[in-house]
Amino acid sequence: MVTYNYNCNGRKKEMNPDGRKKIVVLDDNEIFAELLAAAMEEHCQVLVGHTGLQGIAYFLEGGVDAVVTDISMPDFDGLRMLEEMSRNPALRHIPVIVVTATHFTRISRDSLSRYSQVMRMLNKQESVSKISAEVLDVLAGGGRCGF
Repeated sequence: MVTYNYNCNGRKKEMNPDGRKKIVVLDDNEIFAELLAAAMEEHCQVLVGHTGLQGIAYFLEGGVDAVVTDISMPDFDGLRMLEEMSRNPALRHIPVIVVTATHFTRISRDSLSRYSQVMRMLNKQESVSKISAEVLDVLAGGGRCGF
């Protein structure tokens, strides 16, 4: 049975059958993606992909509550994915948590912060439990933090 709830804009949004939030983890580092997915599975339905294009495909299926993404991915990187999300009214509301191995410079922080859906920018040197806690905070309605 499909159930619905309504997002803050009053739009109908398909709920996951088990009532858990759905997140997408995108990272070309398969080990990191699987570690984060395993840490989040207790709390969320988790889909894993390895390019921004896979992420867009998951988003278009609907019901995605948040995305955790790397920036440097092959073929269709995180920045290109963010650009596509910001252009599509059906996708621009999905909160994004950027987790990358590169150190954020002022320029990279500025370029990411221009996308309103980016809620957090984290480094992969953080523990998986810290990253998971940040994702759960965003899912609970936590706003932008750490800019």
